[in-house]
Amino acid sequence: MRIALLVIGVVFVSAWHSRSEAGPSFIEPVPAHAAEGIDYRAAVGDHPTSLALARAIDARLIVRESRQGQPIHVQHCRVVDGGCRARIATLSRLITEASNRAGVDPFLTAAIAMRESGLNPLAVSPVGARGVVQLNPKYRGKTVPFVYNESYREQCSRRPGACQREVLDAGLGLYRWAVTRCGGDVEKGLAWYNSGRCDKQNGYAASVLGERRRLLRLAKAASPAQSAVFFN
Repeated sequence: MRIALLVIGVVFVSAWHSRSEAGPSFIEPVPAHAAEGIDYRAAVGDHPTSLALARAIDARLIVRESRQGQPIHVQHCRVVDGGCRARIATLSRLITEASNRAGVDPFLTAAIAMRESGLNPLAVSPVGARGVVQLNPKYRGKTVPFVYNESYREQCSRRPGACQREVLDAGLGLYRWAVTRCGGDVEKGLAWYNSGRCDKQNGYAASVLGERRRLLRLAKAASPAQSAVFFN
C-alpha cells in the first residue's frame, strides 16, 4: 500500500497521446440507469481505463431523476458547452492522461478530485484554492494560469475540459512529492496534500481511498466486461 497506488497506473494505463480539450457533445436523452447506456466510447475512444472512469464518474455525479426518468447531474456541469457528459468524458480522459504521465492510478486521481472539488473546476476553497484538485494560489497554484489568472479562467470555464490539464499535472506533481516526503507512504502523502503534514490520522486519506473504492464499484457495475482493468 505504501507505493502501490502511486505506481499502479503504469501497469494498466498505456501511453496515450493527448487530444484537444474541446471535448465531445452529448445532446440526445439517455436512460435513467444510464452510465452503462452512454456511448462514452465515442468520446474517449477504446482506452479501457478512461472509458470505465467516465462511466463511474457519470454515475457518481447523478443527483436525481427527472419526472420523465432522465438522470440529472450536479448543477456545476449543466452549463458547460455540450452538457455534463461532455465534461465527464473530457475530464476522464484528462485524468487518465495526467495519471499516465505521473505514474499514478487514475481512480486515485479521480478520487482526489472528487474529494477536493466534487469534480467542479470552478470550485473555490476558503483559502482561494482552485481547480479540480484545488491548488493553493500562494503555493503550487501560483505557477498555474487557471489558478492565478481570472480572465484566463473565465475563458476556460465553459469548455468541457476547463483547462484542467495543467491543474492535474501540477496537482499530481505535488502529490508525488508529498508521498516521497512522507517516506513513500501513500496515505501519509495524501494527508500531506491536504494539511501539509504526514499525518494520516486527520481522516483525509481515508476519505480519498473510500472515494476511490466507490468509483471502482461504480465502474465495475457499469462495465462488468472490463473487470480485468480494475485493481482494488
